[in-house]
Amino acid sequence: MKGQCHCGAVGITVPSPPDQVSQCNCSLCRKTGWIGGYWHPDDVQIDAAPDALTPYIQGDKMITSWHCSTCGSHTHWTPITAPPERMGVNMRMFVPEDWRHLPVLKVDGASF
Repeated sequence: MKGQCHCGAVGITVPSPPDQVSQCNCSLCRKTGWIGGYWHPDDVQIDAAPDALTPYIQGDKMITSWHCSTCGSHTHWTPITAPPERMGVNMRMFVPEDWRHLPVLKVDGASF
């Protein structure tokens, strides 16, 4: 599957759709409209110029959330102290037909 941010400065390629997508209600996911798919970092290819991505590390310092420096699309996250075998990709970077049919796991992140 290939996707990109709104302006096309950040491209994302993954080998296949995930088994399910996650919809979290934590403050960050709620405010960015995040719908997550998860893969091993070795299976995700991010194509972007070095200055095309801006990092954001929230209070718990578990992950780095990345967004396009030009259009602001939230593209993916990488682990800091979270388990290193998993990274998240915003499924909204892909055409809806690639993932809308997948089961949705509702995560109560607001309670963590």
